[in-house]
Amino acid sequence: MKTQRKRIVITGVGICSAIGINKQAFTEGLLDCKSVIASSDEFNRFFENCYAAHINETIEYPELAADLVSQLDKVTLWGYKVGLEALQDANLLGSTSLQSMSAMIGVSGAATEPLMPVITGDAVPMDMLANTGNYGAAAAIITNLLGLGGGYDVVATACTASTNALGLGFDAIQNSKTDQVLIVGSEPLYLPTFSGFKILDAMADGPCSPFSAEPGMSVGEGAGALVLESYESAKARGVPIYAEILGYATSCDAYHETSPEPRGEGATMVMSQALKNADIGAEKIEYINVHGTGTSANDRAETAAINKVFSQRPVPLSSTKSFFGHNISAAGVMEMVACLVTLPEKKILPTLNFSKPREYVDLNVVANDFIDQEVNVFMKNNYAFGGNNCSLISSIKVASQPVSSYDKKQVVITGMGQISSLGIGYEAFKQGLAESLDTSSAIQCQLQNCDEQAPLHWLTQSENVLSAMRSHLPANDAGELNFRVHSVAPFNARKILRGVDTRKLHPISLYTMAALETTLNSAGLKIGKQNRDEFGMVLGLSKGPQTALDNFFASMNPEPSNVRTSEFPKALYNSVSSGCATIKGMRGYNTTLATGHNASLGALIQSYEVVRQNIQPYMFAGGSDEQALGFSLVMHAAGNDESVNYQADITSFKPYDESSAGYVMAEAAALVMFEAKDSAQQRGAHIYAQVTGYGHASASDRFNQNGQTRSQALATAIQAALNESQLEAKELDMICGTSLGSKDADLAELNGVKMGLGEVVSNIPYSNFNSYFGFAESASGCLNLLGVIAAMEDSIIYPVKNSQHCLLDGFDLVTQRPREKTVSYALVVGMNEAGNCYAIVVSKP
Repeated sequence: MKTQRKRIVITGVGICSAIGINKQAFTEGLLDCKSVIASSDEFNRFFENCYAAHINETIEYPELAADLVSQLDKVTLWGYKVGLEALQDANLLGSTSLQSMSAMIGVSGAATEPLMPVITGDAVPMDMLANTGNYGAAAAIITNLLGLGGGYDVVATACTASTNALGLGFDAIQNSKTDQVLIVGSEPLYLPTFSGFKILDAMADGPCSPFSAEPGMSVGEGAGALVLESYESAKARGVPIYAEILGYATSCDAYHETSPEPRGEGATMVMSQALKNADIGAEKIEYINVHGTGTSANDRAETAAINKVFSQRPVPLSSTKSFFGHNISAAGVMEMVACLVTLPEKKILPTLNFSKPREYVDLNVVANDFIDQEVNVFMKNNYAFGGNNCSLISSIKVASQPVSSYDKKQVVITGMGQISSLGIGYEAFKQGLAESLDTSSAIQCQLQNCDEQAPLHWLTQSENVLSAMRSHLPANDAGELNFRVHSVAPFNARKILRGVDTRKLHPISLYTMAALETTLNSAGLKIGKQNRDEFGMVLGLSKGPQTALDNFFASMNPEPSNVRTSEFPKALYNSVSSGCATIKGMRGYNTTLATGHNASLGALIQSYEVVRQNIQPYMFAGGSDEQALGFSLVMHAAGNDESVNYQADITSFKPYDESSAGYVMAEAAALVMFEAKDSAQQRGAHIYAQVTGYGHASASDRFNQNGQTRSQALATAIQAALNESQLEAKELDMICGTSLGSKDADLAELNGVKMGLGEVVSNIPYSNFNSYFGFAESASGCLNLLGVIAAMEDSIIYPVKNSQHCLLDGFDLVTQRPREKTVSYALVVGMNEAGNCYAIVVSKP
């Protein structure tokens, strides 16, 4: 049965760029055909002949206290600025709808600014490090400052991040979880990003000239924001509408970590899929805002792809990067704003600096000046390292095109895999729960070199970082710190990953690949040339590819021009999921959500939507963490974090117990495979569980006295999950929490569950499996889901290991021994360190 999609419109924009730091100045700069790419004094200190588009104007934040501004990085401040302007533009400031408004934040250079002084020999700003040193922190602060409570995701697909975020926002509104989503992309220019592209010889020797003259790109900095809203909501509010989003697609080349597939197959596929999802023909596209970086590899592949998809006629196209450079994660949303302020005025943006087209370019490039021409339906494309592709189709005239539809699917889990201290594979995981053996190991390290696998000498060279670690971490007089960790159990990587050169994989990629292989085996499927377009992945991350990040940053000190070229693409967060796609040949839907703790639950939710809306047949979803001890300890010291367990007692990690000493750090990867129920039944697959509903909400009380707390946000998420599942709380047979064993986090979760379910919670068995395998920051949510599925299969709920008594009355905490019980419906809940909350209901097949 076909389900009509909701019409999604854009009702607000915010922009901050080198051309202009607000919408009016930005628009005027565009209309003046003003290129602001110029010689860069900042980067010419380290390299020769550097060009970039810098924001040179002073940006004011009158709504924020000066001391708070000094503690935040530009990723956060710029994201807040454009988000605020977009909300103002959409007439939403002060509206109660902000309490349910979601956000999708696209970033790439997040968590970089507070580390830069180590490279330049200056003091590290410890308050800024504490606030913004984690990758997902900027999104948490932006949404809190703006008072948004509908939950957020951090989209980390490099140069497609904000375009991808637009697609995720489009999907989020389709399931009636919210009427409005704020999309933000924020990208200041930092030395590591510039150094990476420069050392790869990707930069132009002057302002870039996409598709013409000498090849090369120019980078720029800036931020942009858009408010997406259901058409019905916008009409009811009577607000102006910029455009309607008709559909989108995302995919992966599965070709190379830096180069696009040279024949443009990935770009061809994503444009074709976007047209299909929007239910519109290529002949309707009247303008294409292309990726157009100016490099030979990009422009050649993009030319080939456009000629394949639009073979019948030469569609006018242009690259906005010639105005203000390549804005990396913010490129998509900033270029979209450029379209929205010019196309309604019947003006098509040009490609500046255009001279003679290169020999392989036979496109209808709008060169150097605007064309006065009416455009309704247009396409926006962006591509990224790792082969991540995004294509978005929009119309200026709202409701001028038929609304698309989809076959709504029931979503089931037909494959599961993991690697952790319990072993590799689902059966090893279940055995680990049953045997309840301690799988942690004792660690001793010097504060100056906390992790032999990925030493952070470059951070501890800063005296104030080292001083904070000495002050806030319980090291002995010799500077030795003793604690326990859960490391991945030894396994034969070459046996599991046949044909893969595992020596080239950093731990996080190795673990993700191992989990992927065991998930595929569990699902009874193989990936080949005939079906590779049918498989996609959404991966949740927290600290991300920390080994590559450590190696990359360390190589910049003391000479940035000596940066390791091999580590730059591997240090990008999307390198893990796109790397898995490349190894396995998966060309379908692919994205990375770097939202922090329990990011795997966000990945599960998005993958569920992709299958529910019949966008992709098979989706892998979960999270992955490698041991990042050095950086983790720095962040614990910077924030004076007391939630980490530094005790030698192996039983001291006991979630929800009054005497819990906090969590034991862990590395792990866990994935499940989603597919439509009718597909699974048709191929005779074993169905482990069905997802019946989810909820997503976030705390907004950090800067707002009247904002919702973490517990209130979790309660909101739980109610949304139950509503979609059409369940009453009393029908649940089990609750599985994911709290990390600190009193503050445990109480936030328990109170949220009690608010969401009411007094009936006292009759529902409550468990949490983190103390079996440690707290793996992003993966723990998915690992706990595996524990729930084990309970459904075996009618046994394993206890909260080590815990004796619940610190809050009114809960049926499963302790000390397994409990026999038939589990038909279970609720999995979790939150990240900033109160971004998830709830997922699963049922027994």
